[in-house]
Amino acid sequence: GRAKPVLYLYPTETTNVKVYFEHPEYLMTTYPKYANFWEVTAYPNGDLYDKNNKYYYALYWDERRFNEVNFQEGFYVESDEAIDFLEDKLSIIGLNDKEKNEFIMYWLPILENNKKSLVYFELTEERELGNKLIVTPKPDSMLRVSIHIKKVDSEVNIKHQNLETFKRSGFTVVEWGGMVY
Repeated sequence: GRAKPVLYLYPTETTNVKVYFEHPEYLMTTYPKYANFWEVTAYPNGDLYDKNNKYYYALYWDERRFNEVNFQEGFYVESDEAIDFLEDKLSIIGLNDKEKNEFIMYWLPILENNKKSLVYFELTEERELGNKLIVTPKPDSMLRVSIHIKKVDSEVNIKHQNLETFKRSGFTVVEWGGMVY
């Protein structure tokens, strides 16, 4: 299924936030435990605390596999280019340095072990179609990024995916995760 989605919350001031999924039945493992919603106090630096004052740097879940991409567009990536590729594309997409660092630490080993991969980035609008994220209060800006990685045996000519740059504004919500085929 969908691996390692994490959710960061960056309000402009300390805020009590609730997070819901349109399809909670897709969720498998969650941390902290998801019980109809998550409720946390979020700080502008991204720190999160639950009602028991337990600290979290992000909210975590994984999902059952419910949609797959066809790799009609995306990128062909070889292992020796993987770091530069991820740094470049994640900067274009709009992850901050901390988010990029964590994303790369999780997904780089997969790209390196594959040697040759096709990569597609499923972004906010597409992610929202699969399992809408409902956050209250409503964020001013939200970025959802899911990397899809498929191992291939030889170079593949693929139409390059057009990536637009996310603009952070006000209360910002950022998610990243992905799937391996």
